[in-house]
Amino acid sequence: MIKLPKTTEYIRVRRYRLVATNDLVAKFERNIEVENKIYNYVIKYLEKAYGVKHLKRPYPTNKKAKLFLAKDVLIPKILKDLYGLSKWSGKKVGIHSQALRDEYLVSILTNFGEYRKNLISASKMSKQNKKDYQNNLP
Repeated sequence: MIKLPKTTEYIRVRRYRLVATNDLVAKFERNIEVENKIYNYVIKYLEKAYGVKHLKRPYPTNKKAKLFLAKDVLIPKILKDLYGLSKWSGKKVGIHSQALRDEYLVSILTNFGEYRKNLISASKMSKQNKKDYQNNLP
C-alpha cells in the first residue's frame, strides 16, 4: 500500500462505460446522414445568399446574429424544404434541435464566414495577380 502525504487532495473520478449496441450504432449512422443532408442544404443556401455574387451583402459576424440566422431563417427553411414540416419533430428529423442550432449550424456559419473572407480578398486581386496565383508564382 502506498502512503500518501497528508496534503494530498483526493479527486473522485466518474467512469462511464459505454457499450455500442446495435440501436446506438443505427442512431449514430442516422445522425450522420441527417447532418450531411443539412450541411449540403445550408452550404447551398449560403452560397446563393452570401456567395461570390453577393459579397457586399452584410454577413453575421457575432454569435447572436448567427443564432438568429440559424434559428429564424435556416431551421424553418430546412424543416419546410427537406422534411415538409412546419415545426420541429425530433422523431422525423432525427437530431435534437438545440444541438443542430447551437453547435452545428453556428460552426457551419463560422466556417463559411472564413471562406467568405478568402472570396473577398480574391475579388480584390488584379487579373495579373490571379494569373500568378493560378500558376503558383510568388
